[in-house]
Amino acid sequence: MTEFELLEELAKELGLPDMEKDEVTAQLVADYTGVSWSTADRTLKDKEAAGLLTSRKVKLANRRIATAYRKKAQ
Repeated sequence: MTEFELLEELAKELGLPDMEKDEVTAQLVADYTGVSWSTADRTLKDKEAAGLLTSRKVKLANRRIATAYRKKAQ
């Protein structure tokens, strides 16, 4: 195994997952609905607290880190 291959393997293991198609961020909700980011964020957090959504940290296409939400599996 080369140094590069080891680094790639470790990056996959230690890095954040990519956002999935069934997840949204507060920014996506804000852009889609026209509400402020803070309103979208608060709404998503409230729905998570009510047990309707789950969240996780993800890596976006632009390599930034965000909290992604999805409907809770039933």
